[in-house]
Amino acid sequence: MVNSASSIGPTAAPRVGVIDLGSNTVLLLVLENGGRVVADEAHITRLSEGLFERGELQASAKERTTQAVCELAHHARRAGAARVVAAGTEALRTARDGPEFLEHLLTEAGLDDGRVLTAEEEAAFAIEPHRRIKRGDYTTVLVIDVGGGSTEVAWAQGSRRVEWLSLPLGSVRLTEANVRSDPPSLAELREMQREVEVGIRGAPLTAVARELEEGGEVVAVAGTATTLAALDLALPAYDPERVEGYVMTPRQMYGWIQRLAPLTVAQRRQFSGMDPGRADVIVAGLLILHAVLEALAVPRFRVSGRGVRYGVALRLLEAPGPVW
Repeated sequence: MVNSASSIGPTAAPRVGVIDLGSNTVLLLVLENGGRVVADEAHITRLSEGLFERGELQASAKERTTQAVCELAHHARRAGAARVVAAGTEALRTARDGPEFLEHLLTEAGLDDGRVLTAEEEAAFAIEPHRRIKRGDYTTVLVIDVGGGSTEVAWAQGSRRVEWLSLPLGSVRLTEANVRSDPPSLAELREMQREVEVGIRGAPLTAVARELEEGGEVVAVAGTATTLAALDLALPAYDPERVEGYVMTPRQMYGWIQRLAPLTVAQRRQFSGMDPGRADVIVAGLLILHAVLEALAVPRFRVSGRGVRYGVALRLLEAPGPVW
């Protein structure tokens, strides 16, 4: 579990690097003491391709990811990172060969440490950067992290311990299980919607919503949310400064679902702000995010690119010993 902002300890290194091994995307963050971002890169490698059907990582996915991690580790060292670690999420948690592949990455890329995060650890690291930011009179912060393989929801009130839940819903997972045509058929879209509704139904989000009624801020992190903001801003090139903190409503998001769902992948890629590597799974990701927001009954949410890797990096900067 991540320390709260009130327990900041001695600085472990002037710069650290974190590689987030997601189901869809591999991300690198190099952060220096004081919080300045030195490097922030992303490679879509689709690590979970075929995983949820077969139970193991596919050779081509492992090859793409190994290449990306080696390249990003090199970039981190060149950027001055004294320690570079890797954090694996749902794909490595699910895969029978996940721990073995992580060990392979540590050796091939020369990383200092790595861990397959539990769902609880992933949620705690995702919320940590946002617990440290005080905005207005908000007493509770809730973070929604829609990944390729799962969706984590984490919330905390003041200095209380982080509470969390993990949903077996991810943009890659949902797309691979249901979409066979391009554009997706109406039946395929309905089946995705049904699967999302079933996945949400058993989660205690109504109880969480009651906590938010007392004054809370909802933050959507990771690629689905940041792509949505970039689309709404019609960015010709991704601009993290414009995306960070962008405020949207579930209604705005639903408008984008209606626009994108009937289109082919090639047509979606034509929109300004669309990440080409995310065009095939963006509708599934938006369906998941929209369903969670509707269940929470929130009128608006804030978009952020500060997810798991930021929480891990903050911990690294503060902890002279092991980060996990």
